[in-house]
Amino acid sequence: MMVQWHDVPWLRRAVFVAVNLAVGVAFLVLIAFPIDTLLTERDAEITELSATLARMNAVASRKGDVDALARQVEAEGDLGEFLAAANEGAANAALQARLKTMTEAVGARIRSVQGLPAKSDGQVRSIGARINLYGALGAVHKAIYAVESGKPYLFVANASIRLSSMASAQAATTEPVIDAQLDVFGALPMESPVR
Repeated sequence: MMVQWHDVPWLRRAVFVAVNLAVGVAFLVLIAFPIDTLLTERDAEITELSATLARMNAVASRKGDVDALARQVEAEGDLGEFLAAANEGAANAALQARLKTMTEAVGARIRSVQGLPAKSDGQVRSIGARINLYGALGAVHKAIYAVESGKPYLFVANASIRLSSMASAQAATTEPVIDAQLDVFGALPMESPVR
C-alpha cells in the first residue's frame, strides 16, 4: 500500500509551511517591496518639491523689494544722463540741493556746499559744486558711492579726505570720523538752452 503525503502528519505540515512561506515571499517580492520603494521615492520627491516651494516663496516674498527697485530704475531712467534746468544757475542750485539730499540720506553731515565755475571740454559743458562733509568712514564712503552711482551721472573730479580734527572726541568709537571735500561735476546737454 502506498502512503499519500496528506496522510503523513509531518509531511503535511512541511508542505503547509512551504506553501505559506512561498506565498509570503511572493507577497514581499511582488507587492510589499515595490510599494515600499514607491513610497520612499515619493517621500524624496515631496522633500525636493517642498524645498523648491520654500525657495519660490522666499523669492515671492521679495516682490515688494523688486517692485521698489524697478520703480527706482524707472525714475532714474526718466532723469536722463544729463543735468537739466532752465538755465545754468538753476542747474547748479539743483545740483547743490541734490548733493545735500544724497549725502544726508546716507548718514554723512554737510558743512558747506558751493558752486564751482562751469567747465567746457569741447563737446561737453559741465557744472560743478564743492561739498564739504564729515561723518563716519562708512557714511562718507556711502555718500561718495551715492554721488557716482545714480542718474543723472555725476563725477567726483577732486577729493580731499582726512581724519577729522575731532579725533580725540572719537577715541571711544570704533569707526573714525573723517572730513571730506569733494568737487562734483555733472554734464549739461549741448542742445539744451542752458548757456
